[in-house]
Amino acid sequence: MRVFFLALTFALILLPTLLILFAPEKPLRARIVWGVAAFLAPIVTFAAVRMIPTLSNNTAEAAQWERFFGLILSGGGFVLPWVFFAIFLHRMRRS
Repeated sequence: MRVFFLALTFALILLPTLLILFAPEKPLRARIVWGVAAFLAPIVTFAAVRMIPTLSNNTAEAAQWERFFGLILSGGGFVLPWVFFAIFLHRMRRS
């Protein structure tokens, strides 16, 4: 099971980060900024959800929709690197 989670982490976080960092014909500074943003996006969203007790299911008074919203935000953080990768490729083509 650990191998599965490591492979999932690689596919969802490291792969788009590496694709951004090794993008040909893009400025190095832009690649580094976008690569760091893509790598840190899941960490930041997961930490933000854990900082709010209602979203992280640490309070008994939390409504069901608040807990569900926390789950969606935590899982959605793993999609953000791919979103950043798509924005990076699209943004850099136009300029």
